[in-house]
Amino acid sequence: MASIPTRAPRETAPVPEGHGPRERKSDARGTVTVPRLGDRRAASGCLWDACEALLSSADPHSVERALDQLRTVFECDGVALHAIGAKGHLEPWCARGEWQTKAGDLRECMSVPLFRGRERVGALDLRARKGQRWSPEQLALVRTASGALGAALGTRIELERLRHAPGRDAVTGLVDERAFHARMLEEVSRAERTGQPLAAIAIGIDHFEGVNRKYGKATGDEVLAECARVLKLAVREGDLLARLSGDRFGIVLADCDLAPARRLAERLRHSVEDHRFARVGRLSCSAGVAASPRDGTEATELVAAVESALGLAKKAGRRRTAASGPVHTH
Repeated sequence: MASIPTRAPRETAPVPEGHGPRERKSDARGTVTVPRLGDRRAASGCLWDACEALLSSADPHSVERALDQLRTVFECDGVALHAIGAKGHLEPWCARGEWQTKAGDLRECMSVPLFRGRERVGALDLRARKGQRWSPEQLALVRTASGALGAALGTRIELERLRHAPGRDAVTGLVDERAFHARMLEEVSRAERTGQPLAAIAIGIDHFEGVNRKYGKATGDEVLAECARVLKLAVREGDLLARLSGDRFGIVLADCDLAPARRLAERLRHSVEDHRFARVGRLSCSAGVAASPRDGTEATELVAAVESALGLAKKAGRRRTAASGPVHTH
């Protein structure tokens, strides 16, 4: 696993307006500002920005900007993020704000553990302003932040650890195409024995070859790695997410029929399109879905059907989901 970079705490100026929460369709042009505690909508956007920063490793300053925003939302003087390192110990990653204390400075501090499922993946430390006491609104926001940040941080740590493991894709840390086909064989056999449905999804990034041409292969690889983290956050724990060749990802969905698979494909597609990739910005993607026994009872048939469905979505104009067989697009 590539070690997470350690950043020393340092004092910083207040967050500049240009690094506030993302602009939304309903916001007037030029009115995006740093969120206040009472602005729950802006605070929610700020937390999503922080999660995006944890999913990206291309911009070394993205986590610093995200913590600056969280410091404003939490109305505290300091925010620090710790992550579980390669040896299983908490290691400092990034800290923003004021952390140097003087004798007699007894302001409140809070350390919130970050979990992904039942696994502890880090901690978020907060240092209150002088004379400040944590309000119920702030504590509720901290609880929300701990869940979202723990999921994003845990996904990043897991995939970083697995990038060089056997059967794993070196770029994304996901299982590779060979493991995807092996799992498909297992699930098809199990579905035949139990009579349960089985579905598969293929997702491809639209115009990915243009990203490689414009920004270079290194940036293209980082886009794939970020996309893997975004998708990993959105799938169920038991679903298999794999990196296929090129810009494609595959998902095996046990005990799942075509209709819920299509809904999940749409949700995955929107998750990728809502994400802001470092350097590249917004990207769209297309998805194909197939299900057994509708599209075949053999693993090769189901794989061919889901790849055909993805091809249909691309040919129909991209940025949509399609099923194999008769045209079904969203």
